[in-house]
Amino acid sequence: MKIIILNGSPRPRGNTAAMIEAYKSGAESAGHMVTVFDVCRMNIKGCLACEYCHTKAFRTCVQQDDMQKIYPVLDEADMIVLASPVYYHGFSGQLQCAINRIYAPGYPKKLKKAALLLSSGDKGVYDGAIFAYQNSFIEYLHLEDMGIFTAAGSENKSDELLDKLKAAGAALTEPDDHNIARLVITSGDLTVKAKLNDSMAARDLMNRLPMTVTGFDSGIDYCCECRDGALDESEMQDGWENGDINLSGGWFAILYGGEEQSASYHQMIVAHLTEEDNQLIQTLPKQATFQLSLEELYRR
Repeated sequence: MKIIILNGSPRPRGNTAAMIEAYKSGAESAGHMVTVFDVCRMNIKGCLACEYCHTKAFRTCVQQDDMQKIYPVLDEADMIVLASPVYYHGFSGQLQCAINRIYAPGYPKKLKKAALLLSSGDKGVYDGAIFAYQNSFIEYLHLEDMGIFTAAGSENKSDELLDKLKAAGAALTEPDDHNIARLVITSGDLTVKAKLNDSMAARDLMNRLPMTVTGFDSGIDYCCECRDGALDESEMQDGWENGDINLSGGWFAILYGGEEQSASYHQMIVAHLTEEDNQLIQTLPKQATFQLSLEELYRR
């Protein structure tokens, strides 16, 4: 597994650095690849809110600073770790700048897991940082929470803390099937589940659920009107496999058949049904209403 750690501490040998080194050591002992960015020693400016990355050059930030070194590593990472001293109940300003700039790529392509390391002088000061972590990463990016680790006062650099962090890093495992979110499709008494892929359109759909759509059976699919969301055109494909689910062009389509004649159609595939569930979809009436929701096994 590839892990990216964003270090928000300006102190090279401080408490946060010690937490990172212990966690990194444990993860590397388990065979994981870990890359640490000391954001306080990098030239990373705050977001300009210019929307260049969403209107002119997709997933590209207009600011050519050191964040450009982080973006490609972030896109290849399976897990992100945020590490910071607590300043005014939140992240350091330098780390917050880097976090804000993740807005440019929007949804990192492979991220499945996250963890949080916080160091402070006193206890009871973590709420702001934890709120940002849980809402911006765990919830919005739909990541598996691999733990929140805090150290206050004399706990910092203690053997007990460092051993705990090493053990947590060593216990990390590769993302697997339980890290794949499912699109739950219900119509009447029928419920099927389709595995969502890692596309931007699929991740955006996860944040729009639950929703209800109604469509008609065309003979090869159930085609339902549905507002488009975020979409990376480079991830679109020509054609489909039976069981694919498309979300583009104002349509949500359950493509249960017709793959042999599909090559001329440009699709944004976001999920796929098993062969058994694809057969069940074909038992529905000509007009059907679908309730769409999300299942994330790693949240149980």
